[in-house]
Amino acid sequence: MFVGPRMKRDLVTVTPGATLEEASRLLKAHRIHHLPVVEEGNRLAGIVTDTDLRNATLDGTIGGADRGDSGRPVTVGEIMTRELVTLSPGDTLDDAMLVLSRQRIGALPVVEGDRLVGVVTKADILSALLTTLDIAGIGVRIEVVLRRDVKEVARLIGVLGDADVEVRSVVLSPHGSDGYAAFIRVATIDVASVRNRLREKGFCVGEVSDFYEAG
Repeated sequence: MFVGPRMKRDLVTVTPGATLEEASRLLKAHRIHHLPVVEEGNRLAGIVTDTDLRNATLDGTIGGADRGDSGRPVTVGEIMTRELVTLSPGDTLDDAMLVLSRQRIGALPVVEGDRLVGVVTKADILSALLTTLDIAGIGVRIEVVLRRDVKEVARLIGVLGDADVEVRSVVLSPHGSDGYAAFIRVATIDVASVRNRLREKGFCVGEVSDFYEAG
């Protein structure tokens, strides 16, 4: 999955010269948490967040009488973050997840060269995962513990195919030091018979305790 199809393209932005009051109004009006700051030609200059504005509010810079004579910042350009981590539309959502997690931020600007073309947020990634796992669709999830052997994965899929059950999604995750946990979403109301068939074929259909122990 790539960032391009998932990023937001219809963006609300400000310029460095916009006042903090203007930025605050935009965030509230559009119910967003991040405002990219752009210069001529949609060139990305920085980003300002609701946290930045709250901090400025605590300093008395918003709604007060100050208009710059006290030396306090009054424009977005004075408080925005300039050193940004960015992505390109061709980067993967894996890349985005890693950066958002490691940097502990909620959104990443997406650029082509230095021109802003989109923003990808944690909510966008969550939406992509929901689609990939088909959680909103009809189905039940089964957890199967496998040896770390791709042949076992193929055998599992074969057994499910022979059972004539519709598989909506399959996710493999490391399990312990030498195994996989296969999380399978199947479209059936008779999940008990699927579990029993897998056990009959020698598969370990996991219980909750198996996954606690693996952690």
